[in-house]
Amino acid sequence: MKPGPSQPSARELALHILATAQAQNRHVEDLLAEVLKKHPNLPRTERALLLELVQGVKRWELRLDYVLSRLSRLPWRKVHPLVRQILRLGAYQILFLNKIPVHAAVAEAANLARSRRLPASHVGFTNAILRRLAGGEAPPLPSLEEDPVAALAAASAHPDWLVARWLCRYGLEQTQARLAANNQVPPLIVLVNTRKTDVQSLMARLAEEGVRAMPCDYSPVGLRFEDFEQAPATLPSYREGLWLFQDEAAQLATLLLPLVPGQRVLEMGAGRGGKTALLGQRLNDCGVLLAVDLHRRRLMSLRQNLGRWGLTCVQPLRADATQPLPVKPGRLDAVVIDAPCSALGIIRRHPEIKTRLQPEDLATFPPRQRRMLDRAAPVPKSGGYLLYITCTTEPEENEDLVKAFLADHPEYRLLFKPELLPPPARHFLEAPGFFRTAPVQHNLDGFFAAVLRRR
Repeated sequence: MKPGPSQPSARELALHILATAQAQNRHVEDLLAEVLKKHPNLPRTERALLLELVQGVKRWELRLDYVLSRLSRLPWRKVHPLVRQILRLGAYQILFLNKIPVHAAVAEAANLARSRRLPASHVGFTNAILRRLAGGEAPPLPSLEEDPVAALAAASAHPDWLVARWLCRYGLEQTQARLAANNQVPPLIVLVNTRKTDVQSLMARLAEEGVRAMPCDYSPVGLRFEDFEQAPATLPSYREGLWLFQDEAAQLATLLLPLVPGQRVLEMGAGRGGKTALLGQRLNDCGVLLAVDLHRRRLMSLRQNLGRWGLTCVQPLRADATQPLPVKPGRLDAVVIDAPCSALGIIRRHPEIKTRLQPEDLATFPPRQRRMLDRAAPVPKSGGYLLYITCTTEPEENEDLVKAFLADHPEYRLLFKPELLPPPARHFLEAPGFFRTAPVQHNLDGFFAAVLRRR
């Protein structure tokens, strides 16, 4: 089934998303969501191709640029930005998609250039490079023996600085495994709203909607979507608030916090409300959950998500969690800190991190994370808890930061209670109390968490 005369093709939509993300410095995931919402009747094959093209180009962008820059007679930085995106789309299809004939990828790239009314010279330039690539003229990758950093960076489409950092920290074998895991397409995991349904009932409901779903390996409140006929966010079960998107690792990290219905909890960095939904669910919608975030757009999404979820105990609040908090000290049962971080544990799910994150950015996160911890420290009552969560693998943002906080706050100690987790997941919590998951070993997003209890 092909798109109708007024329906743009997957390639046209992919180019729009990639070009807009570059020109406006926006996230491709947000643009993808907007496009899919605007075109709900996009045929299944076109929707699948759109997702494949956008995520695939971002996943392999640095490798594509390595190859294309060596086939270009112009310095790559001087190539027209739109032409660069068209070349990436064409090269991705030629190098990574076996089901698309190479001549079709070349022809469609030229058509895209013409549809954007680029000069004939740009169309010819695009056509010439992709024809050479289709003819097997791809330049060789650097030698692993001569230059391990350049070789691994080009082959795995990761930035040089990150490869060098991980080689120094983990060695060659572990680094290769991490890079390979980051390039795997992650499973689609959802959180089940157990206040409205249960895992088995939702599986049956999803089957009626054309979705084949299976229980998660570790989380008792998660499902894995194996196959689906339409965009999941357009399903009636989603609109009714029976589930939302959330990786298993995020679900498990939230389960680390001892909670009972009726307690009072503060969540710092609530974002779009994924963990908020699970926290409110665990409170059975009794008590108070103050969800704090600085960004208006995220809070709007949080309100929409929680409206579908059916929670009334949540009070969204726009505030900077690194500044004094609007709560009295020693009054709450728990504080959850979903800390801003380098997000190096979720590259497989958000591949544009590879090109957005810069090495100098890494130094900016620990000071902000520490300020959030220090602001949160007086809030829990005696015997209360702090739950600190990141989605990064870097010790400077994780265990090193927690240890430094504990050294300055003797009123807190690490909580080590594996029994809070479901049995299959208990080995993720290591003594003295650090929770870690990783794409390599567990096929989960890379999360870190620690629960601190006030004496």
